[in-house]
Amino acid sequence: MIKNVSHKNPNEVYAEWDALAPIRLKQILSGKDVTYNHVLSPLIHELVSKSPKGPILDLGCGVGVMTDELAKYNSDVTGVDPSKISISLAKSMFFGNVKFETRSAEEYAQHTKKRFSVIVSNMVLMDAIFLDSFVDSVSKLLKRGGVFIFSITHPCFWPDYYGYLDKDWFEYGKEIIVESPFKISNQQDCRLNSTHVHRPLHRYISAFVGAGLEIDGLFEPLPSDAAKNLYSKPWRFPRYLVGQCRLPKKI
Repeated sequence: MIKNVSHKNPNEVYAEWDALAPIRLKQILSGKDVTYNHVLSPLIHELVSKSPKGPILDLGCGVGVMTDELAKYNSDVTGVDPSKISISLAKSMFFGNVKFETRSAEEYAQHTKKRFSVIVSNMVLMDAIFLDSFVDSVSKLLKRGGVFIFSITHPCFWPDYYGYLDKDWFEYGKEIIVESPFKISNQQDCRLNSTHVHRPLHRYISAFVGAGLEIDGLFEPLPSDAAKNLYSKPWRFPRYLVGQCRLPKKI
């Protein structure tokens, strides 16, 4: 059941991802998560490949699949996530130059003096209960001239796709905490809940600007012709938004 909740503690969200972690690992590695493998990951890799060379941070790395993939661009890659189970699985699966830490974005920004050339947050910002503090942490962790690459559920089209556009509690222009059964296209109900925050597009832009980040580009990826056949139903509109911001070299 999809519902609006008035308040959610970040620790409650972390606990949801602890429960979902083994499922997410199987979904991605098995190829069942078509969107990760054929829509989001290819575009993120394209953007990272054109980004400044240097240390990479996967902020909100989950079970670490993308963190491990990012190691091909640099020998210094770190994955950070507040879900203890996700990080435990990541450490058990991925080795080499990839390092993992169990911390929130805010905790990690306070804990480390390290600065990164590239920060990736794949499907994370809409799960952050406190958006401004998350984005402020990104700004603190970036080197001058570094880039922040993110993907989120598309604020304009996700409510329709996910089934709450017509709910009496939904208003596009408001921040709304939404709790619902977690699903992907090829696994509609894993019987566990997840939480995300609907935010209008201008809310994200305001957070970036407030943290001193400049927006380089916004993209609305769609499945390729080959990937279209992997979905049971065709996409009528973009479901996700991918963007890139930059921390200016000069203040």
